[in-house]
Amino acid sequence: MRKTILVFGMIAFLVMSSFSQGFMGQRWRERILEFKKVRLLEILKLDEQTSVKFLSRYTKFSNDIDAIEVERERIVNEIETKLRKGDKDGYDRAIQGLIDLGKKEYELRLNFYKELKEILTDQQIAQVIVFERNFRREFMETVREMQRERMRRRF
Repeated sequence: MRKTILVFGMIAFLVMSSFSQGFMGQRWRERILEFKKVRLLEILKLDEQTSVKFLSRYTKFSNDIDAIEVERERIVNEIETKLRKGDKDGYDRAIQGLIDLGKKEYELRLNFYKELKEILTDQQIAQVIVFERNFRREFMETVREMQRERMRRRF
């Protein structure tokens, strides 16, 4: 229970301190990544040498995934702009770009998990997978709750 409160507190702090920089600013992403790495190391209980290897691979993977997410957001914004303008052409290229990004993301994840098999046990890899899912869920719920709270204060 105490860890859950700590997680939510850190997430809330990171989110609140990041809104002034834009929702997905680079500094914001870096802070979240650092927090995730600390939590993962607590969960995995790795020795120093394995921690260094893991963090190196995890940081590279996270940065690559972030780059894909930024590009995906750019393409979807481009599609949205075309829709608002009433454009009839150019969607095929944008949609293909999204499909290509999905393939690239799949390959990155596959390679990342193959690399993890070199340094972690199957159980530890499973812990990383579950952590990622739960972190995303808790983070999004915290953001939603903060948005609801801001809306309540406005009215």
